Amino acid sequence: MLGTVITLVSLLGGAFMWSALNELLLRMEPWLRGPNQHIKSFVVVSLVAISTMGMTTFGVWLWAIIFQQMSVFSTLEEAVYYSLVAYTTLGLGDIVVPQDLRLLGGMTGANGFLMFGLMTAMITDTLRHVRRVQHHLRD
Repeated sequence: MLGTVITLVSLLGGAFMWSALNELLLRMEPWLRGPNQHIKSFVVVSLVAISTMGMTTFGVWLWAIIFQQMSVFSTLEEAVYYSLVAYTTLGLGDIVVPQDLRLLGGMTGANGFLMFGLMTAMITDTLRHVRRVQHHLRD
C-alpha cells in the first residue's frame, strides 16, 4: 500500500510539472512563431530537459525520504543512492533493502519505469506541439 501511495504522489508531481510546462509553452507561443526558430527550439528543449530532470529528482528524493524516515538505510546518502539506482532500474545490487521491504524496492523501480514513460510522452508531445506552432499548423 505504501509503495502505491508513493508512486501516485510521484506521478501527480510529474503531471503537475507537465501541466506547468504546457502553461509556460502556451504563454511562449507568440514568441515561438517569430524568427530564429533554431534558438527557440534550443530553449524549448532546455526547458523540457530541466522539467524531466526535475521530475526524476522529485521521484528519487521522495523515495529516499520515505526510506530514511523508515530507517531502512543508515544515512541519507545511502537512501538517495539506492533510490536513484532502483528508480532508474539500474539495480546495481551493492546496496539493498532488507528482505521484508523488498516489495518497496520493486515499487521504486516500477515507479521510475512509469515516470520514464510519462517523460517520454511529455518530450514527444512538447516537441511536436512546438514544431507545429513554429510552422503555423493547427493541433
